[in-house]
Amino acid sequence: MPEYVMTFDIGTSSLKAALIDRTGRIIAEGGATYQVNQPHPGWAEQDPEEIWEHVCATSQAVLRRSSASPVDVHAAVFVAPWKNIIGVDADGNVVRDSIIWMDYRATEQAARLNATHGSFVGTGQEFWPRLMWMKENEPDLWSRSDHILGLNSFLKFRATGAIGTEPSDDLIRSQNPRLNDYYAAVLESAGLTEDLDKFPPATEATDAVGTLTARAAEGLGLRKGTTVFGGFGDLVAITWGVGRAQLGDAHIYFGTSSWLVSLIEDRFQLDAPQYFSVNSKTEGATFALQTGCLALDWLVDQLYRVERSVLNGDIYSLIGKDVEEVPPGSDGVLATHWLTGELAPLSKNSKGMFINLTTSTDRRHMARAMMESVCFTHRRNLDDYARRTGTRPETIRVVGGGAVSDVWMQILADVLQITVQVPDAPRYTGTLGAFYCAALGLGWIQDLDAVADAVRIQKQYQPNPANRDVYDRNYDTYLKLHDALQDVHTDLNGNY
Repeated sequence: MPEYVMTFDIGTSSLKAALIDRTGRIIAEGGATYQVNQPHPGWAEQDPEEIWEHVCATSQAVLRRSSASPVDVHAAVFVAPWKNIIGVDADGNVVRDSIIWMDYRATEQAARLNATHGSFVGTGQEFWPRLMWMKENEPDLWSRSDHILGLNSFLKFRATGAIGTEPSDDLIRSQNPRLNDYYAAVLESAGLTEDLDKFPPATEATDAVGTLTARAAEGLGLRKGTTVFGGFGDLVAITWGVGRAQLGDAHIYFGTSSWLVSLIEDRFQLDAPQYFSVNSKTEGATFALQTGCLALDWLVDQLYRVERSVLNGDIYSLIGKDVEEVPPGSDGVLATHWLTGELAPLSKNSKGMFINLTTSTDRRHMARAMMESVCFTHRRNLDDYARRTGTRPETIRVVGGGAVSDVWMQILADVLQITVQVPDAPRYTGTLGAFYCAALGLGWIQDLDAVADAVRIQKQYQPNPANRDVYDRNYDTYLKLHDALQDVHTDLNGNY
C-alpha cells in the first residue's frame, strides 16, 4: 500500500504543501500567498486564521492533484517562522492578529530590557520586547490570552486541539540548564515571570503531538486520527533538508531572508549574533541577513517590470544572462541589500543604496552589484565565524530560491573563495526537512546520518582565481559603507 506524509512549509508571505512518499519523492504540491499587514511604520502583523484557511485549501488541492487516498497519508507536519506572538483565549479564539518576527515596534521596550538586564538582549524586533509591548499597550488582550503561541504551535493547535511548542520556537524554557537560566533572567528583566503559564512546554520535533480532529481533518481533506508530529521552525527545517543537521555542519540559505548557520552543542561556546535550538542537544549559531533574495526581487520589480509581466518566473533566466554580460565587480558599482534595515552588526536604520554609478551604468550592472552585495555580507559573516572558531570550511552547501541561479552561485564561490555545493531541489529544502522529521517519527528512517545520506549534490561551483583580486578590493570597500554612512542613515531614518 502507498504511504505518504503531508508537509506544510509556511513562509512569511507564502506556503507550500507537498505530499511525499516513503522514499522522499514529492508526489504532488501546491501553494498559496498572503499578505503581511503593516498598519503603522515598523509593525508587521498577520491573521493566523487566514493562514490556516490557506493551509486547508492547499492541502485539499494537493490531494486532488495526487489522486491519493487520505487513508494512505500517515502523518502531517508543519514548518513555520519563529517568534510569532499569537494570543489565544480559553475558548481557542485568536484575540488579535499575530505580531510576527519582522515587527520592530518595541524599540522603547528593548531599550529598557537591555538596561535592566545589564547587557544587550535585542532590538525592538526581538521576541521578549514585543511581548512587553503587548502586555503594556494591550493589557485587556494580554489578560484574555490564556496561551501565547508561535505559528507552528497555533497550526498544530488548529489541527489537533493540543497546546505545545517545539525547541526552536521556545524562548521561555530550555533543557540546557545554562540557557534556561538565561531565559529566566531575561524574563525577569522583562517583567514576564508572572506570565509563564501562558507559554506552552516544548516537545521534540519528531514527537507525535496528537492526531487530527474531525473538524481539522475535514478542512484539510485528510483522515481523522492522522498523526501530527511536532515539526519545527523554518531554520531547523532547512538545516535538516540540506542534510547538515549534525555538530560541526554549516550551510547558507538564500531565500527572502538569508543566513549562514553552523551547528554547535552549546551557544555559549560561540559568540554568534543569533541562535536557534535544533533539539535539546544541538543549537544553530546564526549569522543572518534580514534582506536576501528580496533585494533582487525588488530590483526586478523596479528595473525589469515589463519583462517580468511577460516572462513571469522565467524572468530570472533573463537576469542571469544580463548579469553574465557584466564583469566581476560590476565595473566598480557597489550596492547594499539592506532595504528593510539589517541585523547586528549592521543597523535597522541602514537602507539600500547604489554607489559609483556613471553614465555607462545600466540595469545589468545594478543587478550584478545587488547579487554581489548579498555575497559580500555572507563573506563578512564567514570571516566573523572563522575568527570566532579558528576554522573555515572548504565547501559550503547552499539552498533556497537563490541557489537555482548559476551565476549567483558562481559569484558566491568567487567572493567566499570556497567551493559552493547546491543539493537537489534547493527550493524545497524546508519541505524535505519537514518530511525527514515525520519519517524519523514514523520510523521510516533511523537517524540524522540517514538524512545526510539522502541528500544528493546537484551542482558544484569552484572559485575562479582570476576574480579574486577584484572581489577582494570591492569587499574591502563594501565593509566601509555601513560605518561611513551610519550618521547619514540616522539623520534620515532616526536611531533604532
